[in-house]
Amino acid sequence: MQEIQRLAVKALGFVSEGRNLDHALTEARKRAKGVLTDHQRASLQDTAYGTLRFQGEIDAVLEQLLRKRPAEPALYHLLQVAAYQLLHTRSAPHAVVNSAVEVATLVSGGAAARGFVNGVLRSLLRERESLVEKARGTVEGRYSHPGWWIEKLVSQHPDDWERILEISQAHPPLTLRVNRRRCSPVQYGERLQKAGIVHTLVGEFGVVLEKPVPVDQLPGFEQGDVSVQDMSAQYAAPLLTLRTGQRVLDACAAPGGKTGHILELGNQVTVWAIEQNAGRMKKLEANLHRLEFTATTKVADAADLSSWWDGTPFDRVLLDAPCSGSGVVRRHPDIKWLRRPEDLVSLAVTQASLLDRLWSVLRPGGRLVYATCSLFREENQDQVTSFLERHQDVRMLPVDIPVARNGQILPDLIHDGFFYALLQKN
Repeated sequence: MQEIQRLAVKALGFVSEGRNLDHALTEARKRAKGVLTDHQRASLQDTAYGTLRFQGEIDAVLEQLLRKRPAEPALYHLLQVAAYQLLHTRSAPHAVVNSAVEVATLVSGGAAARGFVNGVLRSLLRERESLVEKARGTVEGRYSHPGWWIEKLVSQHPDDWERILEISQAHPPLTLRVNRRRCSPVQYGERLQKAGIVHTLVGEFGVVLEKPVPVDQLPGFEQGDVSVQDMSAQYAAPLLTLRTGQRVLDACAAPGGKTGHILELGNQVTVWAIEQNAGRMKKLEANLHRLEFTATTKVADAADLSSWWDGTPFDRVLLDAPCSGSGVVRRHPDIKWLRRPEDLVSLAVTQASLLDRLWSVLRPGGRLVYATCSLFREENQDQVTSFLERHQDVRMLPVDIPVARNGQILPDLIHDGFFYALLQKN
């Protein structure tokens, strides 16, 4: 347990410096003493994700126990990790406390730190019920989201904000997209049943597993029979209404889930996939290789047309724009603590620029799908409204998604939060 706590503290430190949690965990694992077992890797991931998922409550509990936060950030991160284990896992309390006391020496290097951590955590155990009750008396403590975020949801989704926050605290489902070129969802479901994997068929292509399993345990995964993709993301490619021989642009394409879906649905379509991050492009290309598809891939800023466009218009454009990620925080709980209100302003500028620039590469009569995994109007409805005001050669088409309201999909047990707009060029 000591090693898990120590590495989780490292990961939280990296997140506090602005790194996303996936990168933070990668860096933390590099500092492991020896090779981590599969169980240790899973435990480390659960501890880091869980601490960030419940950080609002944890901080509200610790605030009652501390006169002020320790000067050393690592010592406070250790208290957060141990508090998560005590409040939200089945770990033996004495083992959590004893381990944290030992780790305090590693992260702080003094006997005073050992006594400090021991005293705080034993007080937490003694007063647990009253501490948690008081912490959850505030909306930040109850829902473990920043106050500004909650206020925005209350304002923009007055009838749904509590349900959104509750869902955002839940563990996300593992959802698969069946490659219809290889088999039907029913046929794939039969293979899952033979493998003892309980599941439910959802939508045209989707399969939701009752319990997540490693992808190497999924029948036919390495052969491209199935891909991991949330249900909300599975609506993007069908919205393009692909036709034989079309030229399709997938902008901001990595890690390639939607690119692969386009190629699964398209009949002899030519696909260009643009991604600014070279590392993420490697993931996209690996996904295409697994699915046995080819596409023209370009590492470039999609808004900088001169760096990648050959001048030939596209019939279809998918813009899955950079956004706050406010609709996927149950998958990425670090997002809610890394984002700031001012980020929405800069993201809206980027989104508007991409929309304007990519509109110019679309042929007359072509269609552009604008998508975000956001719940905030600034990135969604307001962004599209501003675009319509700037351009006269555009017609907004209805988004035919049963679970969407005016293009907005709210998170539920199956879907992540997502937004779609379908725009046709006159």
